[in-house]
Amino acid sequence: MKLNTKRIILFLCFVSFSIGAQDGTKLIAWKPIDDASGYQIQVKEKTGKIVIDKKIDTPYHSIEDLPSGVYLVRTAPLNLFKKPAVWSVWKDLEVIISEPPLVVTEEEKPIILPKSETKSEKTISNLTIEGEHFLDATQVDLSKKNESLPILSKEVKSAERIDIKVDTTEAKSGPYDLTVTNPYQKPKVVSNFLQVEEPKHTTLTDSKQEPSVSQKIIPKENPETKKTKVAVPKGKVFHDYTYEEMLAFLESDVAVNCKHTKVPALTLSECHKTYVILNFSSEDNHSVFEFYKLISENQSNRISAYQFFSTNCSPKFRPALERMELQSKNRSNLDPDERQSLLQELTKFRTCSR
Repeated sequence: MKLNTKRIILFLCFVSFSIGAQDGTKLIAWKPIDDASGYQIQVKEKTGKIVIDKKIDTPYHSIEDLPSGVYLVRTAPLNLFKKPAVWSVWKDLEVIISEPPLVVTEEEKPIILPKSETKSEKTISNLTIEGEHFLDATQVDLSKKNESLPILSKEVKSAERIDIKVDTTEAKSGPYDLTVTNPYQKPKVVSNFLQVEEPKHTTLTDSKQEPSVSQKIIPKENPETKKTKVAVPKGKVFHDYTYEEMLAFLESDVAVNCKHTKVPALTLSECHKTYVILNFSSEDNHSVFEFYKLISENQSNRISAYQFFSTNCSPKFRPALERMELQSKNRSNLDPDERQSLLQELTKFRTCSR
């Protein structure tokens, strides 16, 4: 088996990119402006030619169809007459990757939020949502059926954290679902995320306490991590790793000097501010990278990896085979297209004798 050893460049901004460094929808975004009736966005080439000039309702815009190149961008909020109020200065276009958001929760039980005993007494709860792929444009909603909790403020602290203030003063009791939505992505819904409860009878001492409640969501401990921790084996070739051993290797193989990507350090050749260069100079490097895609949240990544391992199957990459066997057992969770691809490529992978 002969692999292409050319280095692959994965661009994160200014140009279109291949799968690997980040996956998702490319967009540009800016801080929303209160009372704006919409926005106008203009993108121009370095030559001065305007290639995008649109009025939109959202403080972000997809640039999936923008050809590769270097651009400048400016935006303006629209007034009541849908006219630009004031333009920002022209600046280099910076691309944000919108990926499906992930949310980590503490446990199966919902967070408990109280109601106030009287409507004149406000009950404000501070919540921290932790996860991945959060943006300034990420939308957060707490609702049940047609009832939504008022979110007084939302602050995206980082790609892994959002702080919100919720008013439960007049909320109806019961469970509420959390919905986190990134632009152009399917919403992430966490059922029964929190529970609003009627106030309990308090003593005089208790009534002097502040009505606000501060809760923080702590990442849930994976049941598998309660087992004996798997160590990265020494003197063992990657093809012979178990699935758990390969996961342990990826967890330890972090590119500490390239924080904008989660690509395994082994497979990185160079790291730049806006892109990374992959190193496929060996079969091991390529196979480890494809395994990284195999466990990705991105469906197209996984399907591509199925095809890679069923084709490049001599010798068999054991951790990939074990992972695909596991997915096959849980294939009811996959959509029909991926399920069909998995079963087809897994059959070829199992019987490979080249």
